[in-house]
Amino acid sequence: MAEVLVLVDHVDGAVRKPTLELLTLARRIGDPVAVALGAGAEATASVLGEHGAVKVLTSDAPEFADYLVVPKVDALQAAFETVSPAAVLVVSSAEGKEIAARLA
Repeated sequence: MAEVLVLVDHVDGAVRKPTLELLTLARRIGDPVAVALGAGAEATASVLGEHGAVKVLTSDAPEFADYLVVPKVDALQAAFETVSPAAVLVVSSAEGKEIAARLA
């Protein structure tokens, strides 16, 4: 089954509901691979696994603390090149839309 990247929207490890909804959608397409970035990223792994993520890629590198999208785009691009997913799902927020546009 094809893998589907899901960029995790979270605040200090607390996963936001739209991300969980994207994981549900991703399970319909293939095997969800969650990408969690920023402070608390590792704390998201158990919740994401409970909601269907078959793999969770995390990084709490300091560059994600500044709320800039470029480091997140670069990290998601690296995950894309590693996983070669069938699709990439991103929450429809202002930040998510900018990340998706830059990734495209």
